[in-house]
Amino acid sequence: MISCASSRDKALRRLLILLWGVTWALAGFCAMASDDSGNQAMDQFIQGTIADEMGDYYRAIFHYQEALRYDSTSAFVYVALSQDYALLGKPDIALELLDRALALQNNFLPALELKLVLLQGMDANEDARSVLKGLIQALPRNTDYLRQLLAVDLQLGHYDEADVTVSQIADVDSSRDLLMRQVVAVYLAAGETERAIHWLEIMIAADSSDAALIFALGTSCLQLGDTTHGELLIRRANAMDPSVARYWIARAYLMLNRDDNEGTLMVLDSALMQAEPVPTLFNLQATALNRLQRAPEAVEALRRSLAIDSSSFATMGTLALVYDEMDSLNQAIEWYERALVLSDSAPLYLNNLAYTYAVRGVNLEHARQLVEKALLADPDNGAYLDTMGWIEYGLGRYRSALTWLRRAQRTPENSASTLEHIGDVYWKLGSRKKAVKYYRDALHLDPSSESLQKKLLP
Repeated sequence: MISCASSRDKALRRLLILLWGVTWALAGFCAMASDDSGNQAMDQFIQGTIADEMGDYYRAIFHYQEALRYDSTSAFVYVALSQDYALLGKPDIALELLDRALALQNNFLPALELKLVLLQGMDANEDARSVLKGLIQALPRNTDYLRQLLAVDLQLGHYDEADVTVSQIADVDSSRDLLMRQVVAVYLAAGETERAIHWLEIMIAADSSDAALIFALGTSCLQLGDTTHGELLIRRANAMDPSVARYWIARAYLMLNRDDNEGTLMVLDSALMQAEPVPTLFNLQATALNRLQRAPEAVEALRRSLAIDSSSFATMGTLALVYDEMDSLNQAIEWYERALVLSDSAPLYLNNLAYTYAVRGVNLEHARQLVEKALLADPDNGAYLDTMGWIEYGLGRYRSALTWLRRAQRTPENSASTLEHIGDVYWKLGSRKKAVKYYRDALHLDPSSESLQKKLLP
């Protein structure tokens, strides 16, 4: 990441400023050697620097103030005095002294340097930016100043200015490649995808053999909705370096999104022969296999994923879901319980296990306790409310079930399943017309539902 100077760098800079101040002071005082007040000021200044070296900042302040009493026109003495007040935790006084130094000598670099450090320490980024501008005006090719200005502009979201600064750095710094990559990362994280693409294209024009840059450009194009170009770039990166798993993963995701499950499996088979077998490859393989109604093979893929990462509760939860769909109740319960332990009782798995019990009408009181915990964490989750409603239905509490299911219906998660459940409750309550209405509404959301089609038969 691009960042301002570290605490260690700031401490070193303070010492540098002090030594620089001594150099300026000796040069200035030597020019006034014939002047008695100049000699007195120089003597007090030297005593102040000695006190600083000994860490006696209060005594140093006394001597610097005495030096100013003999010569109040010395900007470097104000800087030295400011530094000691800063070290004593009095930044406001330190900044006031620096302003006096700058009033005496405009763009005095030691004063600007110390002012920058103080402002950065106070998180006064806009003011720090102004100081950096002054430093860069004095030393336009100083890459340290330019990089600090870039960091501030990126932090403040001044992206137009940041682009200009990157160009300035690129003109004077031969090691700019890493910097550009960092800037691209910041832009992508900030959602400034078009800016990221601009710099990615510049870097690729300079080096078209970098598969990582081409892949980054491809994913950026996808973010802007340019799927065709994005996928071509990802395929190009994949062909350039087939050993990188994330290139294959991106291709597999794209094919899954198109419901090309067979194509996804072909891509993943190639990936597992050429790249490191990371868990995500097996998880994607399981998804495609399960969509193709090849559940036992999906189970095997998920188990291979867990063999690599045995702590992945998300994979355990998926495995439990597949077992549930296979009607392997004991296996489903086992893997949901493992996921619950590792996820610290994540609401999703509490609900899923509760629903596994609910649809089978078993262990319903325990299921109710599980979903109650899920609802404590997320009380307006439609899926959890639906589960509670269906548990109440299984317990024969139809009015209570209807209350929970109606709450689920009012959430964004409202689904064909919830509407069907409401219909089932009305059927049990003898309101056949209302039941049919909800079955029809549910079928509108899920036209392929066989259970709904059967319920609506004459």
